[in-house]
Amino acid sequence: MNRRRLLVAGGALAAGAFLGPAATVAQDKYPAKPIRLVVPFPPGGPTDVFGRRYGERLSALVGQPVVIENKAGAGGTIGADLVAKSKPDGYTMLFGSSSTQVTSPLLMPTMPYHPVKDFVLFIVGRVPMVIAANPNLPVKTLPELVALLKANPDKYRYSSSGMGSINHLGGELFKMKAGNLSALHVPYKGNSPALQACLSGEVDFMLDTFGTSFSHYKSGKLRYLAICDEKRSALAPEVPTTGESGLPEVQVLTVNPVALPAGTPADIVTAVAEATRRIMADEKLQSDLRSMSIDPVGDADPVKSAAYFTREIERWEPIIKATGARLE
Repeated sequence: MNRRRLLVAGGALAAGAFLGPAATVAQDKYPAKPIRLVVPFPPGGPTDVFGRRYGERLSALVGQPVVIENKAGAGGTIGADLVAKSKPDGYTMLFGSSSTQVTSPLLMPTMPYHPVKDFVLFIVGRVPMVIAANPNLPVKTLPELVALLKANPDKYRYSSSGMGSINHLGGELFKMKAGNLSALHVPYKGNSPALQACLSGEVDFMLDTFGTSFSHYKSGKLRYLAICDEKRSALAPEVPTTGESGLPEVQVLTVNPVALPAGTPADIVTAVAEATRRIMADEKLQSDLRSMSIDPVGDADPVKSAAYFTREIERWEPIIKATGARLE
């Protein structure tokens, strides 16, 4: 377990700005003590970096320390389960991902928690995937890749960071929606070796994020065919969407929510939502996130967030069942 205390600057003043004048003297007002923010992944990854930046700003805003606790394991479900079963008092929060709220619970024989009903969720960021190919593959567009795979069943291969990973499931979604294509899935132990396999030609294509693959695209070592989102990316506006390429159902992205345990009092939910809106309105944070290929989301709407994850669970469940992938 990795813990790091993020200390506030100007505590009383910041707390007064967030909670109003009474909060500077009323010790029972939320928050009256440090907040624990659980990041269910190891330190240094994109969710951890995003979570720490959120925690720093939350601390400065509410006038209390925010303690980042990395509780990794089982696709993020260990940390998420800890928060789901915590006292719903606003002092234990989760900085999760699509893994914790969609795919990992579906990959397990028994869900340790309900990824929507056991939380109050605020989506704060989204990271679309892109379909990328080795430049030696004789395709320049997604329709050309589809045609190539249809004409050559089982000849071509795609990589992922492991069984049940988002780029594995995204690859299966692509194959299914493009007409039940036949292409061999090659799982690797992590995204870095999966990307290197695509760059070297060991495999032919993959799904990846802009954050890890963009420099290779710009240098010509990787060819982007389509972004798996409803809109083009500001980073590479020349790359069409999957919808523009004839496959509108191939939407593949990871989403980061801030979450409280279900049953948290309404006034605390409102306070965290308002703090989150103010944090996500920070232009410096928005710029930092976009440089990490994360699209910031600023409305902190728990109803919309719950509806989104409910739809995602319904969308991915049959695909996961079809793959037979399991997270033990």
